[in-house]
Amino acid sequence: MEGKREIDKFEVLEEKLNRILEGYINLKEEKEGLISQLKEKEEEVERLKGEISSLKQERSQVRNRIERLIERLEEIPLEQ
Repeated sequence: MEGKREIDKFEVLEEKLNRILEGYINLKEEKEGLISQLKEKEEEVERLKGEISSLKQERSQVRNRIERLIERLEEIPLEQ
């Protein structure tokens, strides 16, 4: 009977170890997934930063062109 109790204790210990290992594996997989998502988001942020920079440049060019057009219009004499 004593041997049976020892085996039962080992079985309980084995079950607990298995649950711990499964939890560890699940956490490791989740961590890897989160790292992958983070990398994707960082790439997206960099892409969006480039897009913003490009749009700012384009806006500046448009502003300059409009200012030049306004200057040209202001030079036109209104007298007839």
